[in-house]
Amino acid sequence: MNHSKFAALTKYNLPPGQFAITGSGPLGIRNLKKIGDIDIVVSPELCDILIEKYGVTDDGKVKKIIFPEDNIEAFWESSFYTQPKDPDAPTTADIITEAEIIEGLPFATLEVVLYFKNKMKRDKDLEDIRLVEEWQRKKNDEHKTNSRP
Repeated sequence: MNHSKFAALTKYNLPPGQFAITGSGPLGIRNLKKIGDIDIVVSPELCDILIEKYGVTDDGKVKKIIFPEDNIEAFWESSFYTQPKDPDAPTTADIITEAEIIEGLPFATLEVVLYFKNKMKRDKDLEDIRLVEEWQRKKNDEHKTNSRP
């Protein structure tokens, strides 16, 4: 369902350890929902390279780098969090470092996804929260069933 979008990202050969797929991407790779685009967070080094190549779009609320052909948007530490920063919020560096590698790509953990979706609480975020929590319950139930003697 979403694999063509993730395949499009691989053609950019972004350096490992300098980006992670966030937003709804971690739900998309688990086939919990069909995603419309791919959001990534990037390291300062990769950010500089991408800005030089693609420039910055600023809509007055958020700054981002838009990959012109593939519906991919990149964010960096000060661009993707538009509310007052919570001191406990995962940083871009945390998200990248703790990313889960799935099918060769780094994805923000579901805990990180839930953190930010709970902060924003838009209608689409509430639906994503429900999907993730339901998926986690199923995985937990499967684990309990499989670990019984």
